[in-house]
Amino acid sequence: MRAAQASPATRAARAPGRSLRRAAAGLLLALLAGAAQAGTLETLRLPAQDYPGGREREYKVYLPDGLAGPAPLVMALHGCRQTHDDVLADWGLRAAADRHRFILVAPFITSYDGWRNPNCWGFWMAGHRHQGRGEPEDLHRIAREVEARHAIDPARRYILGLSSGGAMSVVAAITHNEYWAAAASVAGLGYGEDAAAVSLSGRCPGSARLHPVERVAADMRAELDDAYPIPLLVIQNEADCTVVQPAGRILRDAHLTAFGADPRAGPVSVAPCAPVFGGDDYRCRHARHAAEAAAGGRSLVETVFYHGPLVTPSARDEDHGHYWIGGEHGADGAYALRAGPVHPEIVWDFFVRHPRTDAEAADRPRLAIAGDNPLRLPQGAPFADPGARAWDAAGEALAVSADCGALDTARPGSHACSYRAVDAGGRAVIH
Repeated sequence: MRAAQASPATRAARAPGRSLRRAAAGLLLALLAGAAQAGTLETLRLPAQDYPGGREREYKVYLPDGLAGPAPLVMALHGCRQTHDDVLADWGLRAAADRHRFILVAPFITSYDGWRNPNCWGFWMAGHRHQGRGEPEDLHRIAREVEARHAIDPARRYILGLSSGGAMSVVAAITHNEYWAAAASVAGLGYGEDAAAVSLSGRCPGSARLHPVERVAADMRAELDDAYPIPLLVIQNEADCTVVQPAGRILRDAHLTAFGADPRAGPVSVAPCAPVFGGDDYRCRHARHAAEAAAGGRSLVETVFYHGPLVTPSARDEDHGHYWIGGEHGADGAYALRAGPVHPEIVWDFFVRHPRTDAEAADRPRLAIAGDNPLRLPQGAPFADPGARAWDAAGEALAVSADCGALDTARPGSHACSYRAVDAGGRAVIH
């Protein structure tokens, strides 16, 4: 476990030659400077925030080559005993980002409080499952930092994760239901579950104490502050001995219940999972619940349940059937398997069918600040505004106006510029 580091503002205050920081008003900003290069990986840090449970977090951003205009954002959360580097190396998501043209964000828990297995997200802890505090708030701030640096389509912000990362993806989707377009949980758990929901016996089959559907749904309703029926994909190995079935079924039914659908109605459609790498689909079935009649339409919940192997090639794995399946471009790594139903493609198919549909997110213009953000200058150095770019909902460029106020580089501390763009319909975006 690493101790939390002092924020850049704190370090600057302690050191001689204080720097001037330019912030976009109303947004949280990236820690590390430097304009992103196409086809590259950025390593960034979110400074510890002033709300309860906020901590410094490292995160990595993969930018496919040749992106033009606002792109989807996909945030991927590692599981216990993993890091963001495992996600980037083993899950096949970088290749998926190249194919499907999305920006991939991989946070690292970095440090944490309380008793946990190494690098677990604290989905079961009261300090980390409510809006405005802890890990879900840090993840939201990381996403907003990425938006401050790059053009992101607000109708296509997605979050996914494995194991504790899958459970935290559910928490993030409920705590910030107003922000995310859709979520995917792989071997995850329902909102509000306790640590006892994970089987830690080290034996197969595993056992766990899971909350009933009614309690999970009630906890969700108590946290939700937006009526948007956020779509959820639930992926679960029926043979998993760490997160045991019926965890996936409880998550499915609670999500349906919380948003007013009847889980007793059953699926609208059930089909074999596709694509599959390596020839064996492990009897995988892809079901759509509270869905539009057309197979390619929207659903409130979709499930991918399969009977996968327990043993994997990696010596770092525990051979409990608890893993991500990366397909041809994945790897047999820590809690990762190549062969089987290809998670990156199945998840992306779900995401691409489920952009956010509320008019505010879908129609409003988007704005990205150019250049380094935050911009650090030595005291007294001249300031040159790096500017910003903006697009309307159709991707057409918009004029941007800037207000840097009475910015005085002779005065140390934090300063702000704000940027504004207005589309043809009079909808404004201000950063």
